[in-house]
Amino acid sequence: RSSDLSRDRLNMDLDRASLDLMIRLLEMDIDPDSMHLNEKDMNKIKEKIRRLCETVHNKHLDLENITTGHLAMETLLSLTSKRAGDWFKEELRLLGGLDHIVDKVKECVDHLSIDESEDKLVASLWGAERCLRVLESVTVHNPENQSYLIAYKDSQLIASSAKALQHCEQFVQRFNRAEDSICCIDSKSLPQFTVTNHVGKAVEDCMRAIIGVLLNLTNDNEWGSTKTGEQDNLISTALSCVLQVPQYLPQEQRFDIRVLGLGLLINLVEYSARNRHCLVSMETTCSYDSFSGEDRVKVVGELNAVHALVQLFLERERAAQLAESQTDELIKEVPTAQHDKSGEWQESGGEIQWVATEKNANTEEQVQEKKDDEEEELDLNKALQHAGRSEEH
Repeated sequence: RSSDLSRDRLNMDLDRASLDLMIRLLEMDIDPDSMHLNEKDMNKIKEKIRRLCETVHNKHLDLENITTGHLAMETLLSLTSKRAGDWFKEELRLLGGLDHIVDKVKECVDHLSIDESEDKLVASLWGAERCLRVLESVTVHNPENQSYLIAYKDSQLIASSAKALQHCEQFVQRFNRAEDSICCIDSKSLPQFTVTNHVGKAVEDCMRAIIGVLLNLTNDNEWGSTKTGEQDNLISTALSCVLQVPQYLPQEQRFDIRVLGLGLLINLVEYSARNRHCLVSMETTCSYDSFSGEDRVKVVGELNAVHALVQLFLERERAAQLAESQTDELIKEVPTAQHDKSGEWQESGGEIQWVATEKNANTEEQVQEKKDDEEEELDLNKALQHAGRSEEH
């Protein structure tokens, strides 16, 4: 999936001193009086950060018109916590780096509630996503960072993530990228489609990053699950990611967001009685692709959330069984054994001898054999495709 940080694979050395410097620069950008440096030393520091940013190959940066704090944040977000190992995850927390990243998430999310231009909206979504990708990485199998982020500023990260997910749920409908929603593209509608596609992709990427962080904070964690479930409309938004949101995404993205939404719902209800009660008592509409009965009549109206999830499961199970049976039928169609047509046995003078067939006479049969082999290969490819669809169901 696109969750990998493209800037994670950097061949650059990182030590505690460099990390400490970047975080101190971030604090200095907030409070200029917190560091007493002369202009010469300050310019040296700026130049070092600028070189680091150039190593990152960040095309979004104007390196000549940017503050020291912005440069430090860009470098920090571009570093790989996976490559640096566990020490990086711990030092990032101890030195205060997580604080700055979480605060940056809140800043970006706050801008999502403002009716801004598409470019500014994309910038806020992209900024939040980058921060969330780093936080997702440093919370994987790291209970210390998970607990710290749950507690930081009264669960600020969870609150910001919940708000961002609700914004994205609205944006994904506004900037619908589903293929079947595009009827035609003429010279007038093309620019609008381009904007929709651009913003829609940013929304989808941000949604995946949000759920990725929340999955880590709620996995086998009653405290994280409870705090997350307490956020306004968070559970209903997660349910919508399973039942409704996929219809607004490109076909190849629908399965991923549905699985992520289901994973979050599982984490939320596994250890929290409050969340279970909330989900059980919730009313919703059925999945956008749900039908009822043999006549496949579209289900309308509200129904219990658990009922909607069970209905979705049963339909996906039937679809998987159907796809599997079709795959089995393709596999069963084994071609009959081909006889050796390069010659034949003939009896002569009381002896049986193998007599080769003339090449010219056999040309047409060789062409047919080749055609049969190609058709067999196509059948195998069809079987593999069916198997893939069955697994997705």
